[in-house]
Amino acid sequence: NLKYQMPNQLFDSLISGDRLALAKAITVIESQNPAHQKQADDLVQKALKFGKSSLRIGITGVPGVGKSTFIDSFGSWLVNEKKRKVCVLAIDPSSQKNHGSILGDKTRMEQLSMMENVFIRPSPTSGNLGGIARKTRETIILCEAAGYDVILVETVGVGQSEIMVHSMVDFFLLLL
Repeated sequence: NLKYQMPNQLFDSLISGDRLALAKAITVIESQNPAHQKQADDLVQKALKFGKSSLRIGITGVPGVGKSTFIDSFGSWLVNEKKRKVCVLAIDPSSQKNHGSILGDKTRMEQLSMMENVFIRPSPTSGNLGGIARKTRETIILCEAAGYDVILVETVGVGQSEIMVHSMVDFFLLLL
């Protein structure tokens, strides 16, 4: 149930670093249910006013190049050596049947997924072109409000024209 808390309570839990609240807030943001739209807009506006920023890194490359494997290693280094709080937004192809993520990149990030200061969120493209999900920009804003200081955006395996993540990040990495 997405309305398990009042919007203010959800936001307060989110900014306190509660990963479950962040997951629920992202679900509200990604929802296409018109009833969730006002709550989604309120969450994003509050997060924008909260004013935190992060280092945003977009990671792209053709399918199978090793994006998830690289993120597992790099993210683990960021947490262990640099003492960073890391968020991974893994954009996956969408199931034609239920429109959810079908690859589950999180399963290929074994080290990283077990760490305390890490949040990994697979999101489906839902037919969105450009290698990202429909609400990636808004999700980044929520992750910043939740205190993540490095946000890694793993695009769905892309070709030369699907690089919309470039406009959302500070650094854009192409793996070959």
